[in-house]
Amino acid sequence: MNTTKRIQLLLFLSAVNLTLMIPGGFIESRDFSHISAATLGIFNSFLTLLGIVSLFLIYCIGKQWKWAYKGAYICGISYFIVYTIDLLAIFPQSPTAMPTLLFNLEFLGTVLSIPLFLYAVRKARRLQNTPNQQQFSKSMYGFIGVAIVVGLGIIIFATTAAMTAK
Repeated sequence: MNTTKRIQLLLFLSAVNLTLMIPGGFIESRDFSHISAATLGIFNSFLTLLGIVSLFLIYCIGKQWKWAYKGAYICGISYFIVYTIDLLAIFPQSPTAMPTLLFNLEFLGTVLSIPLFLYAVRKARRLQNTPNQQQFSKSMYGFIGVAIVVGLGIIIFATTAAMTAK
């Protein structure tokens, strides 16, 4: 499997893994009702954006758009930070213990983030001095619009679910 395909696979697996952990879903059942709605909303917005951007980058990397590899390594760093701060109980803190399955998925996400970052950095450096050809199709704007609407729905659901005491 070449580097491009590895990056695409790691982005896909990371986005799916993150999606499984949406607050209020089957796995993330901790109580965050003590955290302000604004803080949770911002955090859930970041997580939603991270997942959607990861899926968007799969397409862009398939088109060999150079900037997409930089986006992929930023996603790799972001996944690493998000999971590490939660695994170390820095943020978000909860009076409810972290479920074992959530711990395992966050550990997996941390492990996936490392090769994602490393492969993306290596590919971005290789493409640094090559010409960049990029052109959005009209359907891409439609995809972006749908992603924004879906993202807002996820943010509202996740924030509301996280604020509900268990």
